[in-house]
Amino acid sequence: MYIGKLAELTGATRKAIRHYESIGLIPSPQRKGNYRIYTMLDVHLVKMIRRAQSVGFSLAELNELTATKASTGSFPIGIANQLIAEKQTQLQQQKLTIETTEQNLVILYKELNELYGLG
Repeated sequence: MYIGKLAELTGATRKAIRHYESIGLIPSPQRKGNYRIYTMLDVHLVKMIRRAQSVGFSLAELNELTATKASTGSFPIGIANQLIAEKQTQLQQQKLTIETTEQNLVILYKELNELYGLG
């Protein structure tokens, strides 16, 4: 299938697909003249990339996952589970940072209002 069909099946833009190729997230496709020819593996890879991005993964975080999927043809569930666990840990750390900042803002608010006689 050509890039237009791959884009249609996955919801990715042609530009995004070319970018995924250029950074090695999907393998370089076969060529027929000047045209790239994609397979169902590429459909699965691009869908997986887009889904992972939708829940907060960066493209860099997906390198090992997509490389393993592309080379073996099967989904590397162990790698996926590890990535998900790492992302959950990152989110918990971000949540803690946000909660701490929120608490510090409440304290600052009280201090300023007490200092300037508004509290």
